[in-house]
Amino acid sequence: MDQVFNHLIKRATPQPIIKVGTPWQCIPIKNDKQARDTTEVHMSNQGFNELAQFDKFMNLEVVWLNENQLTNIKGIEQNFRIKHLYLQKNKISTLEGLQNLKHLQTLSLFNNELRDLEKNLLILKEFPGLSNLDLFNNPVAEEPYYRNRVISALPQLQLLDRSIITVQEKIKVEAWYKYFKAEVKIKKKGQKKQKLLPSQIFSVGEKILYKEVDEIKAKREQEKADEIQRERTRIKMKEKTFDPNKFPTNELKEQLRQRLHDNPMSIVNEWEKGKLKKIFKSYDKEKKGLITQDKLQGLFGDLINDIANIGKVPAVSFEKFKEIMSEDPLPWDSFCFQLNHVDFQRAPEELLQKKIDEKYKEFNRRLNAGKKAEAKEFMIEAVRLEAARDKDEHKLPEIIPDDNTKIRSDCFDFSRYKYKQNFTDTAKYLLQ
Repeated sequence: MDQVFNHLIKRATPQPIIKVGTPWQCIPIKNDKQARDTTEVHMSNQGFNELAQFDKFMNLEVVWLNENQLTNIKGIEQNFRIKHLYLQKNKISTLEGLQNLKHLQTLSLFNNELRDLEKNLLILKEFPGLSNLDLFNNPVAEEPYYRNRVISALPQLQLLDRSIITVQEKIKVEAWYKYFKAEVKIKKKGQKKQKLLPSQIFSVGEKILYKEVDEIKAKREQEKADEIQRERTRIKMKEKTFDPNKFPTNELKEQLRQRLHDNPMSIVNEWEKGKLKKIFKSYDKEKKGLITQDKLQGLFGDLINDIANIGKVPAVSFEKFKEIMSEDPLPWDSFCFQLNHVDFQRAPEELLQKKIDEKYKEFNRRLNAGKKAEAKEFMIEAVRLEAARDKDEHKLPEIIPDDNTKIRSDCFDFSRYKYKQNFTDTAKYLLQ
C-alpha cells in the first residue's frame, strides 16, 4: 500500500526538465578536427542546466555560458586551456569543477547564488593568472569587508566587479589586512580589542606614499577648480557685449599722443595701470571686478598718496574725478579707460623722497638678509621713483633716427641713468 502511495506521489510531483548544452551546436562542420580548431564558443541564453561533450574541444580559450540555468560548473574539467569564462546570470552556488582551469584570466559570475566567501576564495587562489573577477550581486558580496578580503586573498587581481584596483587601494588593503588579522586574532583569544597606532599600521615608506598621494589629489582638485574657473571666465567673456565707448577713438589717441609729448607725467601708461589695479582690487571685496561710488573717495585718496608707487598723482579735484568715474557700479575696464581722461602730475617731491628712502631702506634690509631677489625688486622701485622725481633731467631728446623709427618717451632708460656714486657697485651686482 505504501509503495502504491509513494508511486502516486512521485507521479504527481513535477519532475525537473533537464536540458543539456553542448558545444557541437556552435560549429557548422561537426567533426573532431573542427572541434580541435575551435577556440571560442557562444552558448548564451539557451536555457540549459547541464554541460556535456566538451572533451573533444581541447583548445577552447573563451567560453560564453551566461544567461542559462546552470547550478554548477561541472562538464568542462578537461578544458584546462580556458582563459576567459563567462557564467553571469545563472544559478551557480558552487565553484567546484573549476580547479583544473589553471590558465584562467577572466571569470564573470555576477548575478548568481554563491555563498561562503572564504570557501570560494580557497578555490580562486588556485588561479595565479586571474586578473578579472566579477562576483557582483552574489550573497558573498554582502559579507563584511568583501572587497578588501578578495583583494587581500587575490593580489594578482586588476579588476574586481568591473572596478579597477589601483596601487593605492592595494596598499591600503594591505595595511587594513594587518589590522584585520590582529583584530581576528584578538577575538579568537577572547582578549580585549587593542587600538593600533598609525605607526604600527603603516611603515615609513607607506606614510611617505600616502602623503604623496594626498598631494597629488590636492593638485588635481586645484587643477579641476582652475579649469572650472577658466570655463566660467570664458563663458562670461563670451556673453560680454562689445562697448565702443570703452575703447579709445582715433581722436582720443591723438590727444593722448599730444599730452604725452607735452608732458609725459600727465597720463598713466599701461604698466602703471597694472600697478593701479591692485588698489582697485583692494576695494572690490566681493571680487566681482567692480566697485560702488561710495568707495570712490577712498580710491582717490590712495591715488593722491601714490600707494601704487608710480610717481604720479591726479591733478584734478575729487569732484572732477567723480564726474569722470560716474558709472555706478564702476567696473575695472571702465575705470581703466576713464583714466585716459584724468590729468596726472608728478607726485610731490617730499612724498617721492620719503618713498625713495623707504625703498632703499628695505633694499638694504633684504640684501643684508641674503634675499637678493626681493632686494632687487625694492631697488628697481626706488630707481623708478627717482626717475619720476627727476623726469625733466632725463627726458629723451626728440630725435628721429634715419630709419624713421619712433623713440619711446613713456619709459625710463636705465642705460642713461647714473646711479648714486656710493650705490653703483651694488646696483650692477643685482642687475647681472
